[in-house]
Amino acid sequence: MANKQQWALLKQGVEAWNKWRKLSPGISPNLIGADLRQEDLGGVNLMGASLCSADLSGVNLMQASLHQTDLRGADLRGAYLSKADLSEADITEANLSEAYLFEANLSRVNLEGADMHWVYLGKADLSGANLMGANLTEVDMRGANLIGANLREADLFKANLIGADLQGADLRGTNLGGANLMGARLFKTNFENANLEGCLVYGISSWGLKLEGANQSNLVITPPGEPAIALDNLEVATFIYLLLNHQKIREVFPSVASNIVPILGSFKADGRKDLLEGIRNALRQHDYLPLSVELEKAATPELIEAISTVAGMAKFMIVDFTDASSIPQELLKILQGIPLVPVQPLVQVNSKEAAVSEEFQEYPYAQSIYQYQSLEDAIASVEEKIIAPAEARAKDLLGGS
Repeated sequence: MANKQQWALLKQGVEAWNKWRKLSPGISPNLIGADLRQEDLGGVNLMGASLCSADLSGVNLMQASLHQTDLRGADLRGAYLSKADLSEADITEANLSEAYLFEANLSRVNLEGADMHWVYLGKADLSGANLMGANLTEVDMRGANLIGANLREADLFKANLIGADLQGADLRGTNLGGANLMGARLFKTNFENANLEGCLVYGISSWGLKLEGANQSNLVITPPGEPAIALDNLEVATFIYLLLNHQKIREVFPSVASNIVPILGSFKADGRKDLLEGIRNALRQHDYLPLSVELEKAATPELIEAISTVAGMAKFMIVDFTDASSIPQELLKILQGIPLVPVQPLVQVNSKEAAVSEEFQEYPYAQSIYQYQSLEDAIASVEEKIIAPAEARAKDLLGGS
């Protein structure tokens, strides 16, 4: 239980409290279980205090000193902690959901098992922090310093990590599904057995990653506002991004046979993502690297040129003309000048794109068009009607190798 005299003194205001702390440096405040809801404690000195199980919901602790403070099990929901010093504090099992910690110092804190759902941690210092098992779903950590942080088995589903520094961070077994890692710094970061599915990885800096057992499917390497391009390898993502965006680099790499299989189409309509995922999964089982390109609108000339370079390195291509009226012309531009790349076209019966242009059908390596009645039929026939014909043609063109 909290010390009643200390609790009453804190209620008198920050000025009186801080004056007492200055005159009594050897006393560690006991505020265990104290009810401090909605209090204005901006700039308060709570360094080394015990606030276990205290109710600090909605409290203003801006620029407060909470160095080495014991906040185990505290309720900090909606608390305002901008620029507060929480370094080396123990915040295990605390509830920080919807708290605001902009530029807060959380270096070497213990947040194991804490609930940090919808927390704002923009530009916060979390270097060396222990966030093992923490609930960080949809957390905003833009520009945060996470160097050497322990995020093992934490839940970072759809977290915003734009520009975050994750050098040497431990993310083993962490759920990063759908997280935004654009511009993040990944140097010797450990992603073993982590879930990275659907992460946005445009502009990342990555070196010396540990990715054994990680789910790297559907990583989006293009920025918002451009046709989405996704692939299944974080280390390859940087290479492909450079190919797509730097002509000088494209000139260095001539067309070579690889296991890349571009998938072009528009898959945003209801149910169509299931078809895309069915094709991706089937390609993965054949040890191919699917590279999906979402073309719901006309691509820029620069993107067409870049995709052409990648297509020239591909084993074969898969193109779904359904719901993508711009694809015939875009595809013709891509196919110009790339030799020995079979293309497997498909289209849903009765769609407005069922009549594929004659120019495309004259491409020497175009396969017969697979027309499917329904998405279910197409998914069930991915192996037989889509991959197998293109794969067989690719082997023939390479002399049966």
